Amino acid sequence: MKRLVLTGLLLSAAAPQCRAYEYEFFNAGKGKVLTADPGQPLIRSLFTHGTGGYFSGQDFWDIGLGGDLPLLTARRGADEAAGLNVRGDFRSRFSVGSNSFNLLNADYTGGLDLTIRKAFNLPGDLAAGLSHTSSHLGDEVLTDTAAYTYSRINYSREVLRVLYHPPLSGAFAQAWGAHYILRKDPGTPRGRLALQYNIAVPLGARFSANSDLQFNEEHAWTADFTLQLAVKLGGEAGQVFTQKLALEYYDGYSRQGQFHDRRERHVSIGIIAHI
Repeated sequence: MKRLVLTGLLLSAAAPQCRAYEYEFFNAGKGKVLTADPGQPLIRSLFTHGTGGYFSGQDFWDIGLGGDLPLLTARRGADEAAGLNVRGDFRSRFSVGSNSFNLLNADYTGGLDLTIRKAFNLPGDLAAGLSHTSSHLGDEVLTDTAAYTYSRINYSREVLRVLYHPPLSGAFAQAWGAHYILRKDPGTPRGRLALQYNIAVPLGARFSANSDLQFNEEHAWTADFTLQLAVKLGGEAGQVFTQKLALEYYDGYSRQGQFHDRRERHVSIGIIAHI
């Protein structure tokens, strides 16, 4: 009830300002894509080898299908002032060393992502997203108790994320901000706030180095670190998807919901793509 009242007050306050814009449904500018961010919805097919932590020595095939679909854009004259996208992400991890590529974990995320151009007279863009994620243990893992000792947990989270994207600093693209968990199950470990910094550095026309750093209160502010080297594939003309061959290193708490409290270190190589 409190959420509905707060939403109503915000909409009422914004209504006079909103009339100054023109609106168009199912059309919104592309938001910033942070390919090194473990939470970024992407199309991905990666071979992953655990080099330390909970999954040390194990091999996986990580598959993802995610991205943004335009819902609404607001324009003032010829300039886009804000864009609202529907965000979805499906991820699965298969065990390469099993008899039939057993499904280990599957995560589902849905939400909304709002990008405001030059919000509050800032020179850059402000992105705010609200998402819900649920996680499931694979059926093969649940039934083959002789080979697996994992126990299924009821995992779900609702997260509010706010990131600021300043103008390019030279050729570097940066973003920083915070995440706040509005609701989570299980409720442990305690803590809801996370801080994030992301940077993308072009290395010529096709190559790039990308990195993401996050500090989570629920893990005593221990850093989750991603380093990614990527090369763009294909030509530019008429291309709908941006495809990259990526080599990625990750050291942090697992992004697989069923294993969220386990720390892992891995190296991945494969294809990532986004619209």
